[in-house]
Amino acid sequence: MRLPSLLMLAAGLLLSTISCVASAQTDPASLTGIVIDDADADLTGDWASSTSTKPFLGEGYIHDGAEGKGEKSAVFSFIVPDSGKRHVLIAYSQNSNRATKVPITIEHAEGESLVHLDQTKRTELGTGFTSVGEFPFKEGETATVSIGNVGTTQHVIVDGIRLLTAKEFETAKKNEKAPPKPKPVAKKPAPPRPKPPVFIRATVENPSTTATVATGEQLQKLLTEAGIPDGELVDDVKFLRRVSLDVVGRRPTLEEYRAYLADESATRRQATVDRLLASPDFGLNQANYWSDVIAARQQEPELTFHDYKPFRAWLASEFNAGKGWDEIAFQMVTSVGTVGERPQNTFIGFHQGDRNRLAGETTRVFLSLKIACAQCHDHPFVDMPQEQFHGMAAFFARTTVKIAQNNSNGIDVLPAEKGEHKMPGAKEALHPTFFQGDAIKTGLSDLARREPLGYWLVSSENPYFARSFTNHIWARLMGRGFYDPIDHMGEGSEPRLAGIHDGLAAHFVASSFDPRSVFRVILNSKTYQRAARSGDPEAEEFFTGATPKKLRGDEVFDSLAAAIELPDVKPPIDKKTAAVRFPIPPKSTRDLVNEAFGFDPSTQDALLTRTMKQAMFLINNAQIRKQVDGKEGSETVLARLLKAEPDNNKVIDVLYARVLARLPSDREREIVADHVKNIDNREEAFEDVLWSLLNSAEFTTRN
Repeated sequence: MRLPSLLMLAAGLLLSTISCVASAQTDPASLTGIVIDDADADLTGDWASSTSTKPFLGEGYIHDGAEGKGEKSAVFSFIVPDSGKRHVLIAYSQNSNRATKVPITIEHAEGESLVHLDQTKRTELGTGFTSVGEFPFKEGETATVSIGNVGTTQHVIVDGIRLLTAKEFETAKKNEKAPPKPKPVAKKPAPPRPKPPVFIRATVENPSTTATVATGEQLQKLLTEAGIPDGELVDDVKFLRRVSLDVVGRRPTLEEYRAYLADESATRRQATVDRLLASPDFGLNQANYWSDVIAARQQEPELTFHDYKPFRAWLASEFNAGKGWDEIAFQMVTSVGTVGERPQNTFIGFHQGDRNRLAGETTRVFLSLKIACAQCHDHPFVDMPQEQFHGMAAFFARTTVKIAQNNSNGIDVLPAEKGEHKMPGAKEALHPTFFQGDAIKTGLSDLARREPLGYWLVSSENPYFARSFTNHIWARLMGRGFYDPIDHMGEGSEPRLAGIHDGLAAHFVASSFDPRSVFRVILNSKTYQRAARSGDPEAEEFFTGATPKKLRGDEVFDSLAAAIELPDVKPPIDKKTAAVRFPIPPKSTRDLVNEAFGFDPSTQDALLTRTMKQAMFLINNAQIRKQVDGKEGSETVLARLLKAEPDNNKVIDVLYARVLARLPSDREREIVADHVKNIDNREEAFEDVLWSLLNSAEFTTRN
């Protein structure tokens, strides 16, 4: 009776094995040897469950989500029934997005062995197992197999382990054969992706006859001739605060403040301008400004969250490397590839390649022309037929964008082989046509359209490009642009001081579109260094001097960082779940400040208001409250200052210098001193003082 029973058992096991090879799910009890499912492993860290790739052992498998590298492990413990060598097999579901060097540590009778497993390769057995080696084990002793994710990229899969003797392993290879590898389907090779054009600045054949404004003195002379009344220069401390905010986007640090006051030379203002323009923070501030201008009207696609950090970093590096604005703009309009590999693709990629949006935004951002009203009909207020808008849109007729869900760095700008642009309701394709200019033929490739568009856009002959940039900079530094709104220089908008605007634009062209050159001219003028006499933006004397402006979000954050060393804390991203496949990226401290204080820099000042959200942020934000802590041991700016300085008057001076970049007035000093005297606790009293300074309107105002 025993032999038939054994034969029946063997047949049953064989059938079970064969069925589990063909099935997506393998029952651990159906397999020979010692089998341990991932459900019985001792886990460290957060592992995600999945059943998406087959086959798998038991109810499914777990993976590390390609995150938390070095923080996760799965330990399988077991005792062998008798001493001897056994193959250690690892179960995993193979895929191209798996890790190639998964570390596996085996503790056995002779010590510890570390091996690595490539999970992009097919498994040896059809049940999803691959041997990582043969090791000795001793009867009655606990042994372990540990799978971790240290030093890996991509996904690490943990599905189970299996121990087989040499004989059992040979039998398993026969009975659990992997299905034959499918033959690859021959695909038509994709055409090679074109490379973005290399920018070559054209030689100006017909230089402008407009006199350039190349120095602050020349600018001042023209302003006087234009009837702008004289005014008193602001004091040195106010100048330092103003120029620091305008050039590097933050208030001066305490060290910069003290160094400036210690410099008694007659040229210290000019030297400060040169120092700030040479600072890497100049490029960062420019990048933040233009990123805000560009991002203001970009719409996020479904299940994707735009990350502008790579774009801002690229812009900052271009500005700091001395690249001209013409080259920077040209790259944004003509680039191809993914946003992660080429951040200059952000402009087109984040607009999702929408030809109508790109037509409107290319002219608005780089030429300060608003043509979007002519998309659906002739412009209602100016002489702009609908064809002008769609002629610009035709330049992007073969520009396509592939969206990468939940990863804006993967958004890909690539050319289409075919495509033309038609006006709504029209049958004939439109020729790509430069705004108020010539047309090029249809049938051209994507870059054969966008390259000439880029060169026309940034040409010294283009009457709008240089004037648009100088209008932006004048508005930033002086409080109001030559045109207001900044991005509306077209028909129907009347400029102020048109001759001075033309002279600055001519200088910008002559400098090879060097942004620093425009800043240097304006910053070194007496007009910039004076206080405004008029608060009426329609009055000519409004330009007597620079006027107060609201700080942008990045300027508020960087000023907080300089004043109280506010860190940029970013919480960890939420884990993916079955219910939430695309968790919203957490906001860092800088993101939260930008959310409260940020705005489109093209917006007219009259439309910018202070909000309750801004007030409540400065009052209640936990990170700011933490940095205002004056208790010894908190290691904040305030705590260190109180520990090092017993003189309350000196503490008051330092806090004012750090936060407002000035010393207190006699009345302010008296109020603060009385408050400190009336509060029993010195630390709490100065916490009140620091908190009050941060919440003052002066702190969030460029003045």
